[in-house]
Amino acid sequence: MKKLITFLVIGILPILLITSCGDKNNSTEDDTDETTPVAKRQMGNDSTGIAIAYYLQDSIATQFNFYREIDSMLKAKEIAFQKDLELKIRSYRQYEADIQKRMDAGEITGYELDDIQKAAMQKQQAIQQFEQQRGGELQQESLQYQTALMNKISEAGREFSEKKGIDLLYFYQKGGQITYISDAFDVTADFIKFLNKREEELRSGFEEDVESMDEEELNKGLGK
Repeated sequence: MKKLITFLVIGILPILLITSCGDKNNSTEDDTDETTPVAKRQMGNDSTGIAIAYYLQDSIATQFNFYREIDSMLKAKEIAFQKDLELKIRSYRQYEADIQKRMDAGEITGYELDDIQKAAMQKQQAIQQFEQQRGGELQQESLQYQTALMNKISEAGREFSEKKGIDLLYFYQKGGQITYISDAFDVTADFIKFLNKREEELRSGFEEDVESMDEEELNKGLGK
């Protein structure tokens, strides 16, 4: 029985947000941490200083409330699908066991056997169709939510970078494209705080974004 791809995984694409470092005049008292600039660092003898930062993807998955909510919702749907599939399989196995008992007891004639075999094949096909169709729908739905959520995080990352004066903002996770980066560039805590404070804004229009995902955008999410 095939295992449905689980969600979270949201790290479909590494985010590279390149933002300008203009004057920041829209800070408020509550945004003190968000508007504290990240120190610029020299990238070589002849290059100008740029501000680089990163956040830990795994921390976003566990500490960003909206992310956890979407993850839990998709996992609940996956569990429900697996339970329905297992129920159908158990029902079919019971059907097979009952037929075998009748055959062992000599209760099935040759004429009945053909009909039983056809019925068994139809039941198998129904299970396969359910697994493929419902499983495919759930995978598609998960990808839509993943892509829409990544878009929201990307938008928030740009705003966060502008407030902090960050030129390059990456996400970092073990096994990803970045082999090593110093903790001095870590803005995970500040970024998570920023996301959670703007949760209602990020929720706005989210379901519409999910429903409007087109094939091209989903293919980008898959790296095609």
